[in-house]
Amino acid sequence: MTCISLCAIFLTKAQTVDLRPTADVAGPVFAHADSLYRAGSYFEASIAYERVLFENTDRGQQLEAVLGKTRCLKMLGSYDQARTFLESWQGLPFPDSGLTEIHYQQVLCTYLGGHFEEVLSLVDRWPYTHAGKSPAPFLIVLKILSLNELQRWKEAAETYRSFIAQMHLAAPPPDLYAHIPHLKDVNKAQWLSQFIPGAGQFYVGKPLDGVISLVVQAAGVYFAVLSFEQHYYISAWLIGAALFGAFHLGGVRRAEVLALEYNRKKMLLFNEQVREQLLALMRQ
Repeated sequence: MTCISLCAIFLTKAQTVDLRPTADVAGPVFAHADSLYRAGSYFEASIAYERVLFENTDRGQQLEAVLGKTRCLKMLGSYDQARTFLESWQGLPFPDSGLTEIHYQQVLCTYLGGHFEEVLSLVDRWPYTHAGKSPAPFLIVLKILSLNELQRWKEAAETYRSFIAQMHLAAPPPDLYAHIPHLKDVNKAQWLSQFIPGAGQFYVGKPLDGVISLVVQAAGVYFAVLSFEQHYYISAWLIGAALFGAFHLGGVRRAEVLALEYNRKKMLLFNEQVREQLLALMRQ
């Protein structure tokens, strides 16, 4: 949902300067690329925009082709490819508005690709790249969301509160960072399951998983002991002990997965709340 919303916001609001050349200048290649994009043939459209890049020397046409191909790659979910593609065209002498748009798209694709440390670097680099201009408000939102993903709560809260203060609102909204999400310790979940079968699953709020893990491992131990007492040593080792060992290791791994899943859900919910609040304030 976050990715869809971010892409939708870009498509509707991000480009503030009309950089598209006229139909007479762009020619049939642009028209063909645009028609492919509108038809949902994003891969084919990206190839058509690529053709424009290498068949034209006009900076306006090249810039429009860069942005067009970037749109196609985002629609295909190829965020890393879009990020790399934008980097390769960032050094050309495009107009300031064009370079700003390329940088903006680079930050957005970097965020959508999950490279949160790089998002922070790109946003902080903005004033040095664009003659001391402050980053656009939406880039600050991306920075806050990236800090959340990295669980750098103190920095996220400071950036969030500074962003709210700069809006000079008559009635400031509720401070979401007054109650940051409580996440589970993944190492603790693993440790508990290591020494007490099923305990890690109980810790992350999955009691049924914990009971199943405990019962299966107990069954393995019971079978091993019973077989050993009846002098079935091979069965005790190959079946009972092997069953316990396999499910014990699986239980530890399962506790880790459940803890990560729990934390991810908490993070998504919190980020969604922060994103919705900040975007609503930006629309006012």
